[in-house]
Amino acid sequence: MTKIEQKIPEGWSVDEFGNIALLSKKKYIPSPNEHIKCIELEHFEKETGRLNGCIDSAQQSSTKNCFKTSDVLYGKLRPYLKKYTQASFDGVCSTEIWVLQGYKEKLTNSYLYLIIQSNKFNVACNVSTGTHMPRADWEYVSNIPFIFPPLVEQEKIAGILSCWDDGIEKLSALIEKKKIQKKALMQQLLTGKHRLKGFTQPWKEVKLGEILFSISKRNKDLKIKRVLSVTNSRGFVLPEEKFARSVASEDLSNYKIVKKGEFAYNPSRLNVGSIDRLDNFENGVLSPMYVIFKCGDKINSDYMKHWIDTAEFNTKVRNSAQGSVRETVDFKTLSTIKICLPSDINEQQAIADVLSTADEEIELLNKKLEAFKQEKKVLMQQLLTGKIRVKVN
Repeated sequence: MTKIEQKIPEGWSVDEFGNIALLSKKKYIPSPNEHIKCIELEHFEKETGRLNGCIDSAQQSSTKNCFKTSDVLYGKLRPYLKKYTQASFDGVCSTEIWVLQGYKEKLTNSYLYLIIQSNKFNVACNVSTGTHMPRADWEYVSNIPFIFPPLVEQEKIAGILSCWDDGIEKLSALIEKKKIQKKALMQQLLTGKHRLKGFTQPWKEVKLGEILFSISKRNKDLKIKRVLSVTNSRGFVLPEEKFARSVASEDLSNYKIVKKGEFAYNPSRLNVGSIDRLDNFENGVLSPMYVIFKCGDKINSDYMKHWIDTAEFNTKVRNSAQGSVRETVDFKTLSTIKICLPSDINEQQAIADVLSTADEEIELLNKKLEAFKQEKKVLMQQLLTGKIRVKVN
């Protein structure tokens, strides 16, 4: 057994993971006559322990792993994604998922679920086999030593941390509710189905080419060094945040300059939502492939930012991309898309303000959620190492 580097708390034990947790090898061959809940890796949310549904085993043809309620499930494929959960029902799952059970005389399943969330377990799993599709190596992980308290203390620790999980789950549910409410609000306000008080002027339909203006200024003097990229999930980011390394050309003279308040998108990824307004930097440069544009005086920039988040915009983009070899949408094509908007620029601003307020509320809740998660990680680290001991009767 590898030497444990930390001091073992009084009354605690130490053993290799394979001696405290059992890797179940019970298999299931799908049958069209049996309907069992089946979990695949795509049903896991990363790092949360939450599942986004499941499928019917009768729809599957490949062999599956069996699991029981309270078993711990861990995605061994691409372990850096940290996909795990504790089962709340009996079912089957992908063979790319470990089904783990604690040895009853040593480890409860609830405490085992905490161990697999620990940084130490994550590090061990990422010493993986394979390069293209890395997988956690059971032979390696099973030999890693872990310290653990007596069963009574395990139950106490699991109970404390489950309270944090409940709080995180409730806050996550509230955030999802607020997002749904905002979508409904967008549907009402950005289509004119609901008008804000004080505004009576008619709406008009125009082409984007009439209210937006393309920008293509190059970084010829090389004054701007900040290279940016636009993602569909986080908007403008530094390339190293997206790719973990810089992917920009050494010569930035042909890169396009984008300034705060201007919009940009990747023509080949607009159909998946890779478009945003630059708000978090004063300026930057983008690859020459990008399209950059700004709003004219007939459309409020905040209004435009909210409209590009609507299902209507996404649908019109996808429709305009059809027939293109790579489904690209250049500015000329984008300009043909029609938008119906208030004639009164003040009404546009008022609508944008309502939606921005909703965004700010969601952002505050997200920050609170991240703080909760971080506090739970710190507390878990303290409890699972015995640095903080709990009182047991």
